Amino acid sequence: MSKERRIFAADFTKLLSTTMKKGLLYAILASVLWAIVNPFIKQGLSYDFTPMNFAGIRFTSVGILLFAYTWHKGMWQEIKQYRKLFLNLIFINMFMGYTAFYFGVDFVSGAISSIIMGMTPLINVLLAHLLASNDKLNGYKIVSLIVSLAGLLLIVGMGSTGIILLLLSIIFQGYSAISVSEEKGKINPIFLNAVQMFFGGALIYIIGLSTEGYHSFIGKPAGFYISLGILVFISVFAFSFWFMALQSKGAKVSDINMCRLINPILGAVLSWIMLAGEYPTFSTVAGMLIIVSSLIIYFKGADIIKYLSTKK
Repeated sequence: MSKERRIFAADFTKLLSTTMKKGLLYAILASVLWAIVNPFIKQGLSYDFTPMNFAGIRFTSVGILLFAYTWHKGMWQEIKQYRKLFLNLIFINMFMGYTAFYFGVDFVSGAISSIIMGMTPLINVLLAHLLASNDKLNGYKIVSLIVSLAGLLLIVGMGSTGIILLLLSIIFQGYSAISVSEEKGKINPIFLNAVQMFFGGALIYIIGLSTEGYHSFIGKPAGFYISLGILVFISVFAFSFWFMALQSKGAKVSDINMCRLINPILGAVLSWIMLAGEYPTFSTVAGMLIIVSSLIIYFKGADIIKYLSTKK
């Protein structure tokens, strides 16, 4: 290989590494924001409100805010051009995924819902292996998945309708995440979020009106509006960060999704702090430590093996 080619290859590798790290940073920011969602959903629903009404108001509000920011000439043509992706996000990610999620959260405790949603990376890594064009498992990924699954099972140790609904939510949203990743660089990620939030949220709210009835959001206690406002803020930024991460060049769906193992840890801690009657146990703390170990294995497994071999 010529000197010029070696320089180009080194520069390209450096650029790819920087881009991938940027994608992981976006994924971490989104995961931290999502980790604080469940306690506020539980609080919002506690003010005599129903899951689909609450989710519909939240997401439609987010869509309106983001449309105001991303409105541009030719956007309806853009939606028509990528209608398959937008319909996927509206119906599978938003409607099916979040309907299952909100009902699931309503069935189980805040800590358990946070932990179950921590299975997102496990399921999405497997989906990426099966569906994504450039994302295959290796030995370190498999070991990491087994370790993190053991940690989650140790934490949960139970089954219920709520858990099944949350698992279905993960599958629906994982499929949509792969679809977004396959369309890298074609659509502004914030505009993508605006469309799915507005139309998906409106659909959820309309279905909620027909199945749950109308529930007025006027004249509620301040805590209701604080919870709703925080959730709207999180959705505006978290989903936008997430789509930026998925569309980052060089970033793989499996690597991006492993960052979501932050969710069960931070989400459970916040539930213990914010929600009455929820507290840590030995199994939940032990499970968290195991999950952290799985993240280290996933991202640094090869480096650890290499380091240990040089010490022999």
